[in-house]
Amino acid sequence: MKLRDTSQPNIVAAKIINVTPKNVTVITEEGHLLKIPLTKQYREDKTLRASLVDILKAGIWIPVNKKLKKLFSYDWLSAPALVSAKN
Repeated sequence: MKLRDTSQPNIVAAKIINVTPKNVTVITEEGHLLKIPLTKQYREDKTLRASLVDILKAGIWIPVNKKLKKLFSYDWLSAPALVSAKN
């Protein structure tokens, strides 16, 4: 069973298996290994790197574009829904 069915075949669920200063290695649901190069912005962001390590330790599955070999800055939702504050 797939973690998430999607109409976009290049977006797959992946689990981080290694984080280095320059790359993140993931394994997809189909068992394919992908090495995702981190951009300069990602490499310089210590909070992001710590978050990636936390995701690795927790074993959380994240969306990855397997064709472009890129991480997403958001989760499975393409646009987060705004929630109004209740008084």
